[in-house]
Amino acid sequence: MTGINEKQDAARTERAELVIRIAHEMFERDGYEHVGIRQICTAAGLSPMQLYRLGLDKKDLLAEVVLRINQQIIDRIKPFSTKGFKSVEDFIDRYLLDLYTQDIAIKGIRAEGAAFGWKWSGKYEELIIRQIFKMIQPIVDALQHDGYDEIPARCYAIWSLYYVGYRHAVMHDGDAAACLAQIRPSLALCLKR
Repeated sequence: MTGINEKQDAARTERAELVIRIAHEMFERDGYEHVGIRQICTAAGLSPMQLYRLGLDKKDLLAEVVLRINQQIIDRIKPFSTKGFKSVEDFIDRYLLDLYTQDIAIKGIRAEGAAFGWKWSGKYEELIIRQIFKMIQPIVDALQHDGYDEIPARCYAIWSLYYVGYRHAVMHDGDAAACLAQIRPSLALCLKR
């Protein structure tokens, strides 16, 4: 009996992953508002009822897409190291520049997530916030290493600034360096002792 349940669970997971990949492609290409559940289901070879049995609706699909792209970024994060460390400011500059580069490469789906993320359930909001904390961790470690105070407040401010700079990329087709230049004066204030 256990073998049957495991096979069913594996098939269910495989179907869900297929639907999420298809939704990702469609949301990125056509935009969240212009893609319907029926289109996604047709492309995946499922009925809408089969999709709902997987426990997914359209807003959940967008959240699942964002969770996966966030995880890809998290998987590439190198932990804070003092090797090559000149200053906290330099480390954070380089770290944010790298994040901007990665996010700009996927700005189509990032824009969809930003525009429609308010529709996510609390469950997804919590999962995405946990991922953000993982993305912030190297900054936390650098600030702790250098003996900064008020680290949580500084990190919230830095992350808020990050999105201000990222908005520049989305609105004005800016590159990573332009995003960072946009926030650098305010970033310097966040890092002032």
